[in-house]
Amino acid sequence: MPQSTKYLLVGSLEAYSGKSAIILGMAHCLQEQGIDIAYGKPVGTCLNESQADLTEEDIQFIAQTLQLSADRILPMLLPLDQPTIARRFNGLDTIDYTQRLHSYAETSMGNLVLLEGAGTLAEGRLFDLSLPQIAQTLNASVVLVSRFHSALVVDGLLAAKQQLGDRLMGALINDIPHDQVDLVNSQIKPFLEQQGIEVLASLPRNDLLRSVSVGELVHQLGAEVLCRADRLDLMVESLKIGAMNVNSALGYFVKGAIWLW
Repeated sequence: MPQSTKYLLVGSLEAYSGKSAIILGMAHCLQEQGIDIAYGKPVGTCLNESQADLTEEDIQFIAQTLQLSADRILPMLLPLDQPTIARRFNGLDTIDYTQRLHSYAETSMGNLVLLEGAGTLAEGRLFDLSLPQIAQTLNASVVLVSRFHSALVVDGLLAAKQQLGDRLMGALINDIPHDQVDLVNSQIKPFLEQQGIEVLASLPRNDLLRSVSVGELVHQLGAEVLCRADRLDLMVESLKIGAMNVNSALGYFVKGAIWLW
Protein backbone atom coordinates (compact mmCIF):
# COMPACT_ATOMS: atom_id res chain seq x y z
CA MET A 1 0.00 0.00 0.00
CA PRO A 2 1.50 3.37 -0.93
CA GLN A 3 2.52 5.16 2.23
CA SER A 4 1.60 8.58 0.79
CA THR A 5 -2.09 7.66 0.50
CA LYS A 6 -4.28 7.91 3.60
CA TYR A 7 -7.69 6.30 3.99
CA LEU A 8 -10.65 7.81 5.81
CA LEU A 9 -13.65 5.52 6.20
CA VAL A 10 -17.01 7.22 6.80
CA GLY A 11 -19.51 4.84 8.37
CA SER A 12 -22.78 4.86 10.26
CA LEU A 13 -24.69 2.94 12.89
CA GLU A 14 -27.79 2.68 10.69
CA ALA A 15 -28.63 3.13 7.03
CA TYR A 16 -29.60 6.55 5.64
CA SER A 17 -27.78 8.52 8.33
CA GLY A 18 -26.32 11.06 5.92
CA LYS A 19 -22.93 9.55 5.02
CA SER A 20 -23.00 10.60 1.36
CA ALA A 21 -23.91 14.20 2.20
CA ILE A 22 -21.17 14.36 4.83
CA ILE A 23 -18.62 12.98 2.36
CA LEU A 24 -19.64 15.58 -0.22
CA GLY A 25 -19.20 18.39 2.27
CA MET A 26 -15.84 17.09 3.45
CA ALA A 27 -14.64 16.49 -0.11
CA HIS A 28 -15.52 20.04 -1.24
CA CYS A 29 -13.59 21.53 1.67
CA LEU A 30 -10.58 19.28 1.00
CA GLN A 31 -10.58 20.07 -2.72
CA GLU A 32 -10.62 23.80 -1.92
CA GLN A 33 -7.48 23.23 0.14
CA GLY A 34 -5.78 21.59 -2.83
CA ILE A 35 -5.88 18.05 -1.45
CA ASP A 36 -5.98 15.35 -4.13
CA ILE A 37 -8.86 13.08 -3.11
CA ALA A 38 -10.33 9.84 -4.38
CA TYR A 39 -13.59 8.12 -3.47
CA GLY A 40 -14.82 4.57 -3.20
CA LYS A 41 -17.57 2.44 -1.72
CA PRO A 42 -16.29 -1.13 -1.31
CA VAL A 43 -19.69 -2.59 -0.41
CA GLY A 44 -22.52 -1.44 -2.67
CA THR A 45 -25.92 -1.06 -1.03
CA CYS A 46 -27.74 1.48 -3.27
CA LEU A 47 -27.78 -0.63 -6.41
CA ASN A 48 -29.31 0.36 -9.73
CA GLU A 49 -30.41 -2.83 -11.47
CA SER A 50 -32.00 -1.12 -14.46
CA GLN A 51 -28.78 -1.43 -16.43
CA ALA A 52 -27.07 -4.54 -17.73
CA ASP A 53 -24.49 -4.41 -14.95
CA LEU A 54 -25.13 -3.58 -11.34
CA THR A 55 -23.96 -0.06 -10.55
CA GLU A 56 -23.74 1.84 -7.29
CA GLU A 57 -25.84 5.00 -7.43
CA ASP A 58 -23.89 6.71 -4.63
CA ILE A 59 -20.61 6.20 -6.50
CA GLN A 60 -22.04 7.65 -9.69
CA PHE A 61 -23.60 10.63 -7.91
CA ILE A 62 -20.53 11.56 -5.87
CA ALA A 63 -18.15 11.09 -8.80
CA GLN A 64 -20.26 13.41 -10.95
CA THR A 65 -20.82 16.00 -8.23
CA LEU A 66 -17.13 16.21 -7.29
CA GLN A 67 -16.04 15.93 -10.93
CA LEU A 68 -13.63 13.14 -10.08
CA SER A 69 -11.68 11.58 -12.92
CA ALA A 70 -11.93 7.84 -13.55
CA ASP A 71 -8.58 7.19 -11.87
CA ARG A 72 -9.92 8.76 -8.67
CA ILE A 73 -12.86 6.36 -8.38
CA LEU A 74 -12.22 3.03 -6.68
CA PRO A 75 -14.30 0.11 -7.97
CA MET A 76 -17.05 -1.48 -5.93
CA LEU A 77 -15.85 -4.83 -4.59
CA LEU A 78 -19.18 -6.32 -3.63
CA PRO A 79 -22.85 -5.66 -4.48
CA LEU A 80 -24.66 -6.49 -1.25
CA ASP A 81 -27.80 -7.88 -2.88
CA GLN A 82 -29.82 -11.07 -2.37
CA PRO A 83 -28.27 -13.10 -5.24
CA THR A 84 -24.75 -12.32 -3.96
CA ILE A 85 -25.68 -13.34 -0.42
CA ALA A 86 -27.32 -16.55 -1.68
CA ARG A 87 -24.16 -17.51 -3.58
CA ARG A 88 -22.16 -17.11 -0.38
CA PHE A 89 -24.62 -19.25 1.56
CA ASN A 90 -24.52 -21.97 -1.09
CA GLY A 91 -20.74 -22.07 -1.26
CA LEU A 92 -20.67 -20.77 -4.84
CA ASP A 93 -18.82 -17.63 -3.78
CA THR A 94 -15.48 -18.51 -2.20
CA ILE A 95 -13.72 -15.25 -3.08
CA ASP A 96 -11.21 -13.95 -0.55
CA TYR A 97 -12.47 -10.39 -0.32
CA THR A 98 -9.79 -9.44 2.18
CA GLN A 99 -7.20 -10.18 -0.48
CA ARG A 100 -9.20 -8.19 -3.00
CA LEU A 101 -9.22 -5.29 -0.56
CA HIS A 102 -5.43 -5.51 -0.28
CA SER A 103 -5.17 -5.34 -4.07
CA TYR A 104 -7.71 -2.49 -4.04
CA ALA A 105 -5.34 -0.52 -1.86
CA GLU A 106 -2.18 -1.08 -3.88
CA THR A 107 -2.98 1.59 -6.47
CA SER A 108 -1.85 5.09 -5.61
CA MET A 109 -4.93 7.29 -5.35
CA GLY A 110 -3.72 10.76 -4.47
CA ASN A 111 -3.37 12.19 -0.97
CA LEU A 112 -6.58 10.92 0.61
CA VAL A 113 -9.15 8.27 -0.21
CA LEU A 114 -12.63 8.83 1.21
CA LEU A 115 -14.37 5.49 1.59
CA GLU A 116 -18.08 5.18 2.29
CA GLY A 117 -19.13 2.30 4.51
CA ALA A 118 -22.27 0.21 4.26
CA GLY A 119 -25.40 0.94 6.29
CA THR A 120 -24.15 -0.43 9.62
CA LEU A 121 -20.90 -1.50 11.21
CA ALA A 122 -21.79 -5.16 10.67
CA GLU A 123 -22.99 -5.17 7.05
CA GLY A 124 -20.53 -7.03 4.86
CA ARG A 125 -19.27 -9.26 7.68
CA LEU A 126 -20.37 -12.36 5.74
CA PHE A 127 -17.73 -11.42 3.15
CA ASP A 128 -15.10 -10.13 5.63
CA LEU A 129 -15.95 -6.60 4.52
CA SER A 130 -17.61 -5.12 7.61
CA LEU A 131 -16.54 -1.59 8.47
CA PRO A 132 -14.14 -2.65 11.28
CA GLN A 133 -12.58 -5.25 8.97
CA ILE A 134 -12.11 -2.75 6.12
CA ALA A 135 -10.59 -0.24 8.55
CA GLN A 136 -8.12 -2.81 9.84
CA THR A 137 -7.13 -4.08 6.37
CA LEU A 138 -6.52 -0.58 5.00
CA ASN A 139 -5.21 0.90 8.24
CA ALA A 140 -7.94 3.50 7.85
CA SER A 141 -9.21 6.07 10.30
CA VAL A 142 -12.97 6.12 10.86
CA VAL A 143 -15.55 8.87 11.20
CA LEU A 144 -19.07 7.80 12.15
CA VAL A 145 -22.30 9.59 11.23
CA SER A 146 -25.07 8.91 13.72
CA ARG A 147 -28.67 10.01 13.18
CA PHE A 148 -30.19 11.43 16.36
CA HIS A 149 -33.30 9.68 17.67
CA SER A 150 -32.89 10.26 21.40
CA ALA A 151 -30.22 10.66 24.05
CA LEU A 152 -29.58 6.93 23.66
CA VAL A 153 -27.54 7.80 20.58
CA VAL A 154 -24.64 7.46 23.01
CA ASP A 155 -25.21 3.68 23.30
CA GLY A 156 -24.42 3.01 19.67
CA LEU A 157 -21.39 5.28 19.68
CA LEU A 158 -19.97 3.72 22.84
CA ALA A 159 -20.37 0.26 21.30
CA ALA A 160 -18.69 1.47 18.12
CA LYS A 161 -15.79 2.89 20.13
CA GLN A 162 -15.34 -0.50 21.76
CA GLN A 163 -15.11 -2.16 18.34
CA LEU A 164 -12.97 0.44 16.58
CA GLY A 165 -10.69 1.61 19.36
CA ASP A 166 -8.23 4.31 18.38
CA ARG A 167 -9.25 4.08 14.71
CA LEU A 168 -12.36 6.10 15.58
CA MET A 169 -11.43 9.73 14.95
CA GLY A 170 -14.82 11.03 15.98
CA ALA A 171 -18.53 11.19 15.29
CA LEU A 172 -21.01 13.55 13.68
CA ILE A 173 -24.49 13.59 15.19
CA ASN A 174 -26.93 14.32 12.42
CA ASP A 175 -30.59 15.28 11.99
CA ILE A 176 -31.06 16.72 15.47
CA PRO A 177 -34.53 18.23 16.08
CA HIS A 178 -34.16 21.91 16.86
CA ASP A 179 -35.55 21.50 20.37
CA GLN A 180 -32.87 18.88 21.11
CA VAL A 181 -29.80 20.79 19.92
CA ASP A 182 -29.11 22.25 23.36
CA LEU A 183 -29.31 18.77 24.94
CA VAL A 184 -26.75 17.45 22.45
CA ASN A 185 -24.33 20.33 22.91
CA SER A 186 -24.62 20.72 26.66
CA GLN A 187 -24.89 17.09 27.81
CA ILE A 188 -24.35 14.45 25.12
CA LYS A 189 -21.27 16.00 23.49
CA PRO A 190 -19.37 16.54 26.78
CA PHE A 191 -20.26 13.01 27.94
CA LEU A 192 -19.03 11.38 24.73
CA GLU A 193 -15.82 13.37 24.78
CA GLN A 194 -15.19 12.21 28.33
CA GLN A 195 -15.43 8.68 26.95
CA GLY A 196 -12.82 9.43 24.28
CA ILE A 197 -15.26 10.03 21.39
CA GLU A 198 -14.77 13.46 19.83
CA VAL A 199 -17.99 14.99 18.50
CA LEU A 200 -16.83 16.63 15.29
CA ALA A 201 -20.19 18.25 14.55
CA SER A 202 -23.79 18.34 15.72
CA LEU A 203 -26.04 19.03 12.75
CA PRO A 204 -29.63 20.29 13.20
CA ARG A 205 -32.46 18.81 11.16
CA ASN A 206 -32.87 20.44 7.77
CA ASP A 207 -36.09 19.75 5.87
CA LEU A 208 -34.56 20.78 2.56
CA LEU A 209 -31.79 18.18 2.90
CA ARG A 210 -34.42 15.56 3.72
CA SER A 211 -36.52 16.43 0.67
CA VAL A 212 -36.54 14.91 -2.80
CA SER A 213 -37.27 16.45 -6.16
CA VAL A 214 -40.45 15.68 -8.06
CA GLY A 215 -38.27 14.41 -10.89
CA GLU A 216 -36.51 11.92 -8.63
CA LEU A 217 -39.85 10.63 -7.37
CA VAL A 218 -41.01 10.18 -10.95
CA HIS A 219 -37.80 8.30 -11.76
CA GLN A 220 -37.88 6.01 -8.74
CA LEU A 221 -41.59 5.20 -9.06
CA GLY A 222 -41.60 4.87 -12.84
CA ALA A 223 -44.48 7.31 -12.72
CA GLU A 224 -46.24 9.18 -15.50
CA VAL A 225 -46.29 12.97 -15.29
CA LEU A 226 -49.81 14.23 -15.99
CA CYS A 227 -49.09 17.94 -16.02
CA ARG A 228 -46.37 20.56 -15.59
CA ALA A 229 -43.44 18.40 -16.66
CA ASP A 230 -41.43 21.64 -16.62
CA ARG A 231 -41.63 21.77 -12.79
CA LEU A 232 -39.90 18.50 -11.96
CA ASP A 233 -37.12 20.38 -10.16
CA LEU A 234 -39.49 21.38 -7.34
CA MET A 235 -38.60 19.83 -3.98
CA VAL A 236 -41.02 17.69 -1.96
CA GLU A 237 -40.46 18.10 1.78
CA SER A 238 -43.15 15.69 2.97
CA LEU A 239 -44.91 12.64 1.59
CA LYS A 240 -48.18 10.97 2.46
CA ILE A 241 -48.82 7.42 1.33
CA GLY A 242 -52.05 5.67 2.13
CA ALA A 243 -55.26 4.19 0.82
CA MET A 244 -58.01 6.59 -0.28
CA ASN A 245 -61.43 6.22 -1.79
CA VAL A 246 -62.06 7.92 -5.11
CA ASN A 247 -63.68 11.05 -3.72
CA SER A 248 -60.95 11.69 -1.15
CA ALA A 249 -58.21 11.02 -3.67
CA LEU A 250 -59.64 13.49 -6.18
CA GLY A 251 -59.74 16.27 -3.63
CA TYR A 252 -56.20 15.57 -2.48
CA PHE A 253 -54.67 15.39 -5.95
CA VAL A 254 -56.52 18.48 -7.17
CA LYS A 255 -54.84 20.44 -4.38
CA GLY A 256 -51.51 18.97 -5.42
CA ALA A 257 -52.08 19.90 -9.05
CA ILE A 258 -52.93 23.47 -8.08
CA TRP A 259 -49.75 23.69 -6.00
CA LEU A 260 -47.58 22.38 -8.84
CA TRP A 261 -49.15 24.80 -11.28
